[in-house]
Amino acid sequence: MTMDTKTAEILCKTTADFYRAQAASFSATRTAPWHGWVRCVDAMTKALGVMRRGASCGVGSQCSVDEGVSHEEACFLKGSIDCLVDEGISSANSLVFSVFDLACGNLRFERYLEEALPDASLRIYAVDSCDELVASADGPSAPVTYESSDIVGGLIEGLPLSRLHHAPQSDMAVSFGFLHHVPGEELRVRVLEGLIDTVRPGGCVVVSLWQFMNNSTLAAKAEVTHAQATKALGLAPDKLDEGDYLLGWKNVEGAWRYCHHFSDEEVGRLVAAVSNRAHVIDSFGADGRTGAMNRYVVLQRI
Repeated sequence: MTMDTKTAEILCKTTADFYRAQAASFSATRTAPWHGWVRCVDAMTKALGVMRRGASCGVGSQCSVDEGVSHEEACFLKGSIDCLVDEGISSANSLVFSVFDLACGNLRFERYLEEALPDASLRIYAVDSCDELVASADGPSAPVTYESSDIVGGLIEGLPLSRLHHAPQSDMAVSFGFLHHVPGEELRVRVLEGLIDTVRPGGCVVVSLWQFMNNSTLAAKAEVTHAQATKALGLAPDKLDEGDYLLGWKNVEGAWRYCHHFSDEEVGRLVAAVSNRAHVIDSFGADGRTGAMNRYVVLQRI
């Protein structure tokens, strides 16, 4: 089923209004890194050829492209990241690589990544539609280029993701806690395609896909708030897709956001839709008390 434009616009506006109104309280609950990020970063850095401090890329002097260029810089200039700095190498020679974060929120992934890769010099390009969330952020020490953009609104209008941001091509693209706010499977596929196009060949993409209905407590709450919200917003149940819900927030009246629960079958279809652009290098469940609230998919561009 393809969601009609009017319904998608109502869901988009409802979610945008929620984040603007609840930015402070929402950000306060989003400070710690997600457990799944550890495995995501490990998978991506391995695929990119990044090794931990003190390791060798195995290429030796052959990876040098010119006299006076360091081993690490040569690897980067060749278009692949083959090593992190060894012990004793100054920060001036640290490996540089770029990250694109779609729906960056309060920049907590950037803080985590900086801690996880202390020897890397990060170039971060972040996009979100809620400036209030970003403004509340205690960001990383690495410089962040931030762009405000209504991604979902633009997608609904038919624009490709590439027209909705100005990020340069990156080594790594991530999007956490966002795809469940994108209405309709067709638009979600377009987001994933756009993320893959954002990275260079061989670059990595990771997304999280929320599976909140697998938690019986959250599922029960979702059924209640969804019934209340659809009635208040005048949304007919048959206008929404299976797995679509409007969730509440801390019992605040009228504070709803659109969220989609991803079935395992949907995850499979999403991956299959981009199989000509990227291949899966990891897929796993993590987070929450059950350890399976999010399904993570890590892809490498072909």
